[in-house]
Amino acid sequence: MDVIFKNMSDEKRDKIINSALEEFSKNSFEKASTNNIVKKAGISKGLLFHYFSNKKELYEKLEEFTLKTVTEKVKNEVDWQGTDIFDRLKQITLIKLKIINQYPFIYDFALMLLEKKSIEALKKQTKEMSPDLISKVYTYNIDFSLFKEGIDKERAMKIIEWTLEKMGEEIIRKRISEDKKIDFTHMVDEAEKYTEILRKAFYKQ
Repeated sequence: MDVIFKNMSDEKRDKIINSALEEFSKNSFEKASTNNIVKKAGISKGLLFHYFSNKKELYEKLEEFTLKTVTEKVKNEVDWQGTDIFDRLKQITLIKLKIINQYPFIYDFALMLLEKKSIEALKKQTKEMSPDLISKVYTYNIDFSLFKEGIDKERAMKIIEWTLEKMGEEIIRKRISEDKKIDFTHMVDEAEKYTEILRKAFYKQ
């Protein structure tokens, strides 16, 4: 996406991206209007189609942008020198909140993608973009000496991963089924509660 918008200001680029994310997340692909996109972005239709040959290409690039943005932000902004897995997972939650502040409709668009694709399919696409990222989150530089003696650390990490991933998936599925906005403050609070339980279960006191 950055290559497509080469020589364009970040502000103008983000206006186009946000306008497109909003339009596609509120409407089906068929009903989404490029007229609405250019109007909200404050650009001409000719300029939009200078960058994208048609609506389908715009949609496909937005899908790639959504997955790549989260992947790249996590990869580049996590403090990989930190050794506490729970602090790292909290950082990732905050990184995602920062993404939403910049692109308010990015998660609505992602939720719309989930209506067409499975979570597993999107995970596969993410892994293709950054094959080792998920493994790195849960293993790189983590201080396993913090865990209680006798704990199977590999299984413990799987429980932590599955618990937090399942929590996120349930919130997303509930959002889809009830057609409500995700309450990210609530999501952070829930993550804190789960991680505190997991910390007490697995860490030395």
